[in-house]
Amino acid sequence: MSDWFSGRIVLVTGAASGMGEALIYALAERGVSVLALDQDDKALAVCCDAIEAKGGRVLGVPFDLLQFDQYDALFLALKDQVPHLDGLVHCASQFKRCTPMQYVESEDFRTMLDIHLSVPNLLTRSLLPLIKRAEAASVIFTACDMSSEDQNNWHGYGLAKRALPYAAAMWQGEHPDKPYRFNCLNPGKIRTPLFDRAFKGLLPSTIPLPETVVPAYLKLLSPETAALRGQLLTTKDL
Repeated sequence: MSDWFSGRIVLVTGAASGMGEALIYALAERGVSVLALDQDDKALAVCCDAIEAKGGRVLGVPFDLLQFDQYDALFLALKDQVPHLDGLVHCASQFKRCTPMQYVESEDFRTMLDIHLSVPNLLTRSLLPLIKRAEAASVIFTACDMSSEDQNNWHGYGLAKRALPYAAAMWQGEHPDKPYRFNCLNPGKIRTPLFDRAFKGLLPSTIPLPETVVPAYLKLLSPETAALRGQLLTTKDL
């Protein structure tokens, strides 16, 4: 599988922290040309410097994913620098705190829906021409436990994550028998900044690091899982 990754091109959102950061390091180590998107330009620069210091190839793209009117400009900028995308992994996430629906602020509710549902779908739409140019490509939406479990107090975040498996199935249904595919991956609870804010009562040391679930993302990007299409998956499935 390592040989397959060499020379591939993969775009990762939320690349400067958490799951996205762990993934871009792993991809670069395997010879992937990484496109790293994050709104935190300073943290992104640190990640890119670390990758380049080890001889990896990475293009850091500071970008606010909530600026939907800039998606076309992003595509135009990327298409002049990369011939195609072998993979698109949506790791961008944001969360303040768990709140019962009756108390959630309107702005927080809408932001959670946009970051975790509007963004991955609309970005996939805008970048689809680059995905179509690849010999084969894998699009991964990052799900969570709320994708298949009823849990209280997650308001817009939980609603968005519950909708992602349907989004992946819909994308796949609209593109049957194509060399590119769409799936959701639930990495489970992992030790990220989002986890620290949402689960303050749990000791971080008891929660796995993002690096422990990187192999599942890599496998879902590779041809080894080409038969998986439009699915909601967990790390145990891979």
